Amino acid sequence: MSANDEKQAFAVVNGDMMTDRLHKAVDITQPTLAPPSTKHQKEELLTAEEQSQQALAERLSLPFLRLKHHNFDESVLNLIPADYARKQDVIPLSINKTHLVVAVATPMDMELFQTLNFVTGFHIDIVVATKRDIQWAVRKYYGAKDDELALESLNGNGAVATPDQQEELMRLSAEKPIVRLVANLIIDAIERRASDIHIKPREKNIELIYRLDGVLSNIRFFSKSLLPAVVSRIKILGGMNIAERRIPQDGRCCVKHKNNTVDLRISIMPTVEGESVVIRLLNSQVGLKSVSELGFSEHDQEVFVDLLHKSNGIFLVTGPTGSGKSTTLYAALAEVQRQNVNILTVEDPVEYHMDGIQQIQINNATGYTFARALRNILRHDPDVILVGEIRDHETGKIAVESALTGHLVLSTLHTNNAAGAVTRLLEMGIEPYLLTGSLLGVLAQRLVKRNCKHCLEIEPIEPLIRHALDLDLKEQFYASTGCEHCNHTGVAGRMAVYELLGVSDSLRKLIHADITANEIHDYAVKDGMVPLTANALAKARAKEISLAEVYRVRLD
Repeated sequence: MSANDEKQAFAVVNGDMMTDRLHKAVDITQPTLAPPSTKHQKEELLTAEEQSQQALAERLSLPFLRLKHHNFDESVLNLIPADYARKQDVIPLSINKTHLVVAVATPMDMELFQTLNFVTGFHIDIVVATKRDIQWAVRKYYGAKDDELALESLNGNGAVATPDQQEELMRLSAEKPIVRLVANLIIDAIERRASDIHIKPREKNIELIYRLDGVLSNIRFFSKSLLPAVVSRIKILGGMNIAERRIPQDGRCCVKHKNNTVDLRISIMPTVEGESVVIRLLNSQVGLKSVSELGFSEHDQEVFVDLLHKSNGIFLVTGPTGSGKSTTLYAALAEVQRQNVNILTVEDPVEYHMDGIQQIQINNATGYTFARALRNILRHDPDVILVGEIRDHETGKIAVESALTGHLVLSTLHTNNAAGAVTRLLEMGIEPYLLTGSLLGVLAQRLVKRNCKHCLEIEPIEPLIRHALDLDLKEQFYASTGCEHCNHTGVAGRMAVYELLGVSDSLRKLIHADITANEIHDYAVKDGMVPLTANALAKARAKEISLAEVYRVRLD
């Protein structure tokens, strides 16, 4: 279809031409548009999504709008229901007599246009915006209305005197505005790709915090009178006792959002200001990467892939909680899966669902531990086994013995560096001869904040950091200060820094009961391993991360 055909198809609706009405919308929104003086400047100001949406708007002779620059008429929000605005990614902007200006991300959707016309009773003037901008506006403006409706529904009964008032708590948590408020908090966090939701009671209000790219980010505050009803609703979702407010409780549930299943792990903790809530979001569709997307150097990627193509042995990924170990292991599974092998995993919890791989959830409450599951799956003819974590001697011994009997085993350990994994297994009671015959390699990693390339500036560096990293006083590094492209955070996602220890034949000969992690590390560096600190420093010199991030994750 040509550009002219697209314009004509879009213009003809219900037997009349709407082109004139669309051009009227330009006059309404023109003050909020920011036309740069040259095409080159324009491309610098716009993100890739904005450029794509602006090109679409130009083809359809429609205005393009950056919503963060627009002065919203909040009185028109009631014309489009909040649930519909969230589902269809639309938001009303203003009224001009009989015309309602609506920002949409899909201007070619004729059914959407007709529905808006029917629902609002106005002639619709369409403005094109990015999906990200519309979701931001819906969160900001409809979110405030959700709070107001929830407060109205409580009718002054938000504060519950005692934990014995179970019927009252049930009634409050079942109120439709409360249900909508909690659902929208979760949906908002999923759309922002948050890893955790924190609902933190304070003296006079409640603070809503998301963990975005590893950073706790304050989202907004809402009335403290909502706390009992909100917490009760979350307890119902997690299958917890809503009447019990004196002891910590844990729960879990699954939610579906736009055909995407997200697991929620809920923790509720009583504090002097009220019950505090943390919800961990495990999104099975977000975070899966291929090996090529992990950020390895060309040489290290070859080494990593070669280790994964071994028919037997054990490969470990180490690092603290939240260092991306699971992401790396699932990328490894995706690589191994190409070999047409039988793969079984034993996890707690199953974070990402992968088609074609048999994944097993352990249950400590019923005694179905890592060790017991491992003993069972060895009779299930596996070629490759992923063990979520080696926590004790029994699990470690079965994993190592499985590697010696013809299986490729992938697992994680909590150690600071790659060399520490060897001594940690020895401390668990694994015999040295078992390790020398089975250990293929160890990857130690950390996650660091990636610089936003649009707001890079020379980074001021304290003398202490230069001295600790042994850097020249004149060497310059760069950090991001925050702009519209990164929501003024200075962070454009996260990336891994790492050290990859391949266990060579000469290194195997060094492994004995009394060897130290420092001895293994020093030998591995002589053997060609790039230490994690050096790997992070190289990324800082390439302006990918700040020097402050290098200092934060450095290994002494």
